[in-house]
Amino acid sequence: MQKWIIKNEVAVSTLYSKDAVIDAHKKGIRAVVSFSEKELLKEWIPLDMEYKHFFMRGETPHLFTIREFLLYTNFLKRIKFPFVIFSDDLNKATLLSAIYLLYNGKTISDAIDTVSKKTESQLTVKQLNLIRDVFLHIELFHLNDRVTKFYETDLLIHLLRKQCPWDREQTHKSLIPELIEEPLELVEAIKKSSFNGIIEELGDVALQILLHSAIGEEENKFSIDYVFDGIFAKMYRRHPHVFGRNKLNKSKEVLRQWEEIKKKEKKDRPIDIAKVLAGFITAFDVQNEARKEGFDFTSIDQVEQKIGEELQELRDQIKNGDDPSEELGDLIFSVINLSRFLNIDPSHALFISMEKFRKRFEKVKRKTNNNIKSFSAEELDKIWEQVKNEERRKQA
Repeated sequence: MQKWIIKNEVAVSTLYSKDAVIDAHKKGIRAVVSFSEKELLKEWIPLDMEYKHFFMRGETPHLFTIREFLLYTNFLKRIKFPFVIFSDDLNKATLLSAIYLLYNGKTISDAIDTVSKKTESQLTVKQLNLIRDVFLHIELFHLNDRVTKFYETDLLIHLLRKQCPWDREQTHKSLIPELIEEPLELVEAIKKSSFNGIIEELGDVALQILLHSAIGEEENKFSIDYVFDGIFAKMYRRHPHVFGRNKLNKSKEVLRQWEEIKKKEKKDRPIDIAKVLAGFITAFDVQNEARKEGFDFTSIDQVEQKIGEELQELRDQIKNGDDPSEELGDLIFSVINLSRFLNIDPSHALFISMEKFRKRFEKVKRKTNNNIKSFSAEELDKIWEQVKNEERRKQA
């Protein structure tokens, strides 16, 4: 049913049916690209095959459609996925395969001769003229290298979300450990001035952004477009000294202005969770550095004892009316040390607790009809315990 234009790279087919897809799959074809007014049914496409449809009416496609087709098929070529061009007319499939050959370095005569011999079809004058136009303006169908690299990487992530069992199972929450771990590894690479390491770890951080964006797109909540729109808008908004008339010459002035703008934008968020988590990450890092130098506790019992000592010192400071900030910091630092001994990421543990508190607090608000202040402390304690008991029953 399929006719190879280039063996194990690109084929054409005019049988617009489930049987044709199955036949292509048996021949090792990993992707289907269709050109017609009507899409193939998604249930016809096996899980390990990719599918992309391009709307086409008449004997030639729109130039924009050609560009998208070439960008997509170049991606398929890069990942070594043989693909078949499906169409309801052999000439259309032949035309697109000839354009694909042009994009990959063939001359007009070589492209036309190759596809004509393979498909035994006769292109129309209009189609031949289109091939010549594409050849003359072939550079216009390329994106610049930076955009192409991002485009193909984003396509790769979406492909893995479909075809890799592990990637497919991931959710925003399941990826939290990696989301915390990857920036830490980037920090390590920066400290070591390892540029190869920085490149790799920056890639891992970018991977998390692409994965979360792909999940958001699948859930019809947001896409990578929203993420970058947000970055652009925020950076434009928070740099009025660059994009407006408010000129600043010192970095301290810029930082002060940044914080003022940030406070106005986040007036309902008095605690900067990002800074809290960053503090935990840094403390963990400092303790690891000390361990490498041989300065560390030898057992969990010692760490637990230290926590008890720091807690008592904090109580004494509070009792004496002294500033307890330093002792509170020592206590937190010791608890982070315990998490290190237990091989638990303290930032992740804190995030889980915050999420648990947030969900419980929302339930308390609902049970009080959003009027918490009208309830006594004892009443609120009872409601809180009721919420906890309800959670336990659900988990049992």
